[in-house]
Amino acid sequence: MQGAPSPGWLIVRQSASFVLRERTVALLSLMFVVLVLISAWLGWSATSTVNRIYLDAAAFLKSAGQPVPTNPVLDISPLSLMRNMSVYVALIGALSAIVIGNRLVGLDRKAGVLPLIGIRPLGRDAYAAGKIAALIGLILALGAVAGVVAVATFLVLPAITLTGLQWAQLAGFMAVTTLYMGIFGLIGLAAGAAARSETVGLLVPVTLWLTLTFILPQLTANLNPTAAINPISALAIPPDTSFFHWAAIVLGPVSLADAYKFASAGLLDYLPQGIASPSFIPPVITLVLATGVAAAFAWRALTRLSMTEGEYNV
Repeated sequence: MQGAPSPGWLIVRQSASFVLRERTVALLSLMFVVLVLISAWLGWSATSTVNRIYLDAAAFLKSAGQPVPTNPVLDISPLSLMRNMSVYVALIGALSAIVIGNRLVGLDRKAGVLPLIGIRPLGRDAYAAGKIAALIGLILALGAVAGVVAVATFLVLPAITLTGLQWAQLAGFMAVTTLYMGIFGLIGLAAGAAARSETVGLLVPVTLWLTLTFILPQLTANLNPTAAINPISALAIPPDTSFFHWAAIVLGPVSLADAYKFASAGLLDYLPQGIASPSFIPPVITLVLATGVAAAFAWRALTRLSMTEGEYNV
């Protein structure tokens, strides 16, 4: 006879099912999936167009007895075709993760069910672990959808074959993408648990997201907001001045958007020669450290959440 599920598993299942019913979460997640599909279509369309033009030109040159140059599609890494996905992840993917994290605990607080949960044989540690596990599952699901779209794109693209190393790089990019969204999900979870009101619980992580995505890159690399959402121009070399040197030293380690875009550019083979991250810490290490810090804040906020107050204590 199968035993009853553990209280922690019940928290995970209940939290995930409630969040998935939220229209805002569903809309943002759907928008993210659509944008991932668009990025894949843009890569497919550009490659198909160039390949078709090359085939027509090659046929003409061959009939005229002229030498046929190599296919330009083969001169660049096929992984770079997915570079637009990094932009959509930094924007909609991170925002979706914030909303998911916020609603995981915000729904419990808004519904006033925390006292009911508190009287059950369930410690705060188990409650916190269940919420974080639910967040991990939902973020992994988003990352898996993006990964399936990316893999399917390369399987159907004409004249493109990935090597084993390139498949590994694509897997690394999807892992970094999931990690980046997870950071913001944990921030949303921490803010939702620590804030005194529902509005503040969502406003604080969104403000932090805007700061990390647009303001810090402008201070570390002199990037305008419009350039920050371009996967190529966002990798420009900063001006050679003392201000930007010191800004890179001080702000570079906490500029998560910079870390993500440089990690993505390196894994997808579109990082220009001679350009490196402004931080002295490698981009992937920066994201791993940020995940640990965000997880610590989320754990602290969840384990200190009052189980005697039914709603936001405003």
